[in-house]
Amino acid sequence: MEPFYSVGGVEPASSLRARRNIGPLVAGQSVSLFGDYIAFFTLPYFMLSITGEALALGLTAFAETLPMLLFGLAAGVFLDRRRRLRRTLIGADLVRAVAFGFLAFVASPAGPDMTVRMTAVSLLAVAFLVGSMSVLFDSGLQSYMTQSLLEADLITVNTRLGLARTLALSAGPLVGGLAVTMSGGFTIAFTLNAATFIVSAFFLRLVRPIKSIAARTTERFRSAITVGLRVLFADGRLRWGTIGGTMTNFVFQPLEALLVLFVAQEILGIDNITDVASREGLAVGSFIAIQAAIGSIGVGFAGRVARKLPLGTMYVLGLFLLGVGFFSVVLLRSWVAVIPAGIAITGVTWVNVALVTLRQKLAPPQQMGRVIAASRTLAWAGLPAGAALGGILAGIYGIVPVYVVGSLSVIGVALFLTQTALYRDKVMADPRSTG
Repeated sequence: MEPFYSVGGVEPASSLRARRNIGPLVAGQSVSLFGDYIAFFTLPYFMLSITGEALALGLTAFAETLPMLLFGLAAGVFLDRRRRLRRTLIGADLVRAVAFGFLAFVASPAGPDMTVRMTAVSLLAVAFLVGSMSVLFDSGLQSYMTQSLLEADLITVNTRLGLARTLALSAGPLVGGLAVTMSGGFTIAFTLNAATFIVSAFFLRLVRPIKSIAARTTERFRSAITVGLRVLFADGRLRWGTIGGTMTNFVFQPLEALLVLFVAQEILGIDNITDVASREGLAVGSFIAIQAAIGSIGVGFAGRVARKLPLGTMYVLGLFLLGVGFFSVVLLRSWVAVIPAGIAITGVTWVNVALVTLRQKLAPPQQMGRVIAASRTLAWAGLPAGAALGGILAGIYGIVPVYVVGSLSVIGVALFLTQTALYRDKVMADPRSTG
């Protein structure tokens, strides 16, 4: 029988409640992730269909990721002051549902008659609002998991969410492509995305904390932010995991932001993707879906890998898979490239599972929100700049050089991190493991 491991004041009687929390937590976030990856395809595809420009794709990713840079540190302090994190998470879900509902109205035949420029501005505004709520939700969820789950179950849930993310990446773009192709527009796709956030909010109501929450910090915002940064940088493993995330996001974000355009032009040979009712959009969505389906095979082993290897080793190995995978995609530039693209997806998930678990294990409970938010803010700092720069460079030099430089740079980051405390100082995911 599996031994019980208590966590920070959790009584054995609470273990049953903690195990019951796993189901609704994973179910709600799986549905939410499905909606995220409908938007992952339809937001840039919508922008591409009305502008046809690589720069516009870069600006869409820039608008969605900029809030982390602007609000991430403040969000961490805010979360640490909240006694009822669940209400904050539900509120963020509902705001995102309204935002996508508005976008569905804009894209509908009954929507306002706007110019291409105004439609693009509306899309960028929604991307910024959704990104702002995601800053609050994602950091808050990681913190709330430590209050509602046993430590021994964190890697299990993080792995399941990683697998759910990959499966959602497989199904979301395909469903989004079908919705756009069959309906001749984006209204249904955006409406589905709004509905998934409502479902996520419903399931969050079923997740209950398993331990009492200590009094929250009342210190000034600036002092609280400084404390979070100090705690983060005091631990070499968290420090280099965060810095590695910043470097990787800067060089990898152009690849993700331009993925729809790369698949359309370089894999499928589509020069004009402005007809949203055509089969071209479905073909692009199908490539992304198959890529994720292949990646889910490797993601399914993430839990086993995390229990056998130190988290830092898993992080670095994931970066190698990501860089090599996308470099192979550039070399092949055909439907065969969907295989290494799937391997790259495995790498992304391994990195995310390793870093999320490191934060949850090493951050002190009283500064959990601030440390997680600080780490995510700094790690995401490379996203908006990378997205905008990638769009500009793709317009000047072409999309292939951007992919070559980006994928090789990821490999370079992985090699660099092998010389740091992240890789050298071992941290195991499972408290029963040694190493």
